[in-house]
Amino acid sequence: MTPNLGAAARERILDFVRPLSVSLDGMTNFGFVERRLKIAKNLLEGVRRPGCAEEVDEDRLFLITAFAGLPAARRISPDSREDLLLRSLRIPFEEIRILVSSLDRYEADPQSPEERIVHDAMLLESVGAYGVTQLLAAGARERMTLAEMAQEIVEKMESARFATPAGRRLAADRVAFATLFARKLAQEAGEFEAAPGP
Repeated sequence: MTPNLGAAARERILDFVRPLSVSLDGMTNFGFVERRLKIAKNLLEGVRRPGCAEEVDEDRLFLITAFAGLPAARRISPDSREDLLLRSLRIPFEEIRILVSSLDRYEADPQSPEERIVHDAMLLESVGAYGVTQLLAAGARERMTLAEMAQEIVEKMESARFATPAGRRLAADRVAFATLFARKLAQEAGEFEAAPGP
């Protein structure tokens, strides 16, 4: 059984999640859902290359991607606004249950092909120039030194573990760039930032 989402149902879901996904820290905006859907689509095309046997349910992938960025407090629970929306779209109860399970595990333990794609789509936002920019903006807000920001970038790149071959291919150059940038930043910060006093 699949969600079987038409264009109108997808648009209703997007209209619902867009305002809820805007974060208070200024790092997330209304375009983030579309951005992640685009990344997920790129990864899906990579998964469907010759020699890749995994079947991916595109409607299920859409649902997980659309709801993945919502704060934990907005996750789907019985009779919540999210649950009522999905039921109003005639999404079967079993599919809602699968969606809830997927949202609980896609970050730490993605199991289905759809979960692995969403995991990598989210992770791709934290590497490369895009990820570096987010880490630097967050570091500036937290009044971190440039050396501390450089260390955080290195640690983020080292901990990035992609779940799909397509994700690893897309991430390779981005991780290399971010790691090199962090090393250069640490080197130059050492030249320009005053050493702390005794």
